[in-house]
Amino acid sequence: MATFCLIHGNWHDGSCWAPLIGPLRERGHDAVAPDLPLEDPAASWELRIDSPLRALDGVEGQVVVVAHSASSGYGALVADRLSNPLLVHLCPRLGQFRAPPDAPSVFRPGFPFPPRRADGANVWDPEAAIPAMYPRLPRDTAEQLAGRLRPAAPPAGAFPLPSHPEVRTALIYATDDEFFEPDWERFMARNVLGIEPVEIDGGHFPMLEDPESLAAVLDPLVSRSPRA
Repeated sequence: MATFCLIHGNWHDGSCWAPLIGPLRERGHDAVAPDLPLEDPAASWELRIDSPLRALDGVEGQVVVVAHSASSGYGALVADRLSNPLLVHLCPRLGQFRAPPDAPSVFRPGFPFPPRRADGANVWDPEAAIPAMYPRLPRDTAEQLAGRLRPAAPPAGAFPLPSHPEVRTALIYATDDEFFEPDWERFMARNVLGIEPVEIDGGHFPMLEDPESLAAVLDPLVSRSPRA
């Protein structure tokens, strides 16, 4: 049994993990999905990982930190504070970790990122978010998600770690990720993290599109050591 700490990415909150929690519990695990203040431009890296660390306070046994998308840096910071965690980067940006100059392009060409405000935060129009981020989801589900979207602002201050933490690590990428190029994900896994990535079908939100299949991929990682 493990405790999964599920860290959401930009614009979302912990509720985006709800479909995955049941399948993880059916496999004997526990899960927490805290909200991070990613909308606050004054919130530092340290402040933004406060809620995950509090959610894990007192937890014993194996902890699996699953960081989605742009939250790969927050996941790394949380894992760095834990004893023998497993860190899973899910469809990650990995922007805090220096890529070699020959790295492939990061983003899918033409992805329609939302406009940025004067304070640095960017905000989706819900009707624009639905086709951009949730094309594989039922319309009513996509509308509910789009209605909950928050601004996303970069954190205050520099990233606190000089490099990726030396913890057991896995990277899962999706073949049809709307945001990130699969070549980028494979390159970063092999050339920066030193691991072989795990490929899954689907888009950028596997916890929403196919939570059962994602749980089936995550479950065996608990007893496997992708990186010692």
